[in-house]
Amino acid sequence: MPRQPAKPRPSPRRSPGRPGRPEAGQPGQRERILDAATDLFSRQGVAGTPVKAIATQAGVTPALVHYYFSDRDLLLDAVVEEKLQPLVAGVFANVAGDAEPMAMLVGMAGRLIRTAAATPWFPGLWIREVVSDDGALRERVLGRFALQRAVALSAPLAAAVARGKLNRGLEPALVMPSLIGLTLLPLATTHIWRRLPGGEAVDIDTMVRHVSALLTHGLAPAPDAGESRLSPESS
Repeated sequence: MPRQPAKPRPSPRRSPGRPGRPEAGQPGQRERILDAATDLFSRQGVAGTPVKAIATQAGVTPALVHYYFSDRDLLLDAVVEEKLQPLVAGVFANVAGDAEPMAMLVGMAGRLIRTAAATPWFPGLWIREVVSDDGALRERVLGRFALQRAVALSAPLAAAVARGKLNRGLEPALVMPSLIGLTLLPLATTHIWRRLPGGEAVDIDTMVRHVSALLTHGLAPAPDAGESRLSPESS
């Protein structure tokens, strides 16, 4: 009697992944994917970052990226809500309506510089994907927290200008864009200005001092040339 062919054994079901790769549900996987995406978005842009590149940097498979973030919108939401929003909240943490306006702005600028310097992806991501006209995160950031933060400052700044507490030539609506220009833009362009004479010697404390001086005295000499350089504790 001829032998019957052996029936194929059913393959065991596996979660997304392949041999030698981590399977879904392991601790830290989602955070690694989110970290990788945020870093790559800051350097390559959202449009220029495929899922495969995120998976490679996170040390997982593309299937695992889709397991945690089933579509691109969910991933972008997570970047905005879990990465960007906490940083912005920290910058605004000590802002109060009754605070002395100049000290408040200097403190915010210092915190913004130190936060961005400690989070290398922040300046590039903000300039590339929030400030740009075609930035993929622009409407998410503006709609969820950035505009609300800026609007909350507008009235106190306008009142401070009216009372003579701030330069009467200031336009309150341009204060926040100006702060971003003074802080995030230099950090996003270090590869350019560090080539200038003295650029290599500039550290974070120097940047904080420089921006504080611009905010308080502009380009004119300080009233007292012997006064100590600003180094606000709140920054």
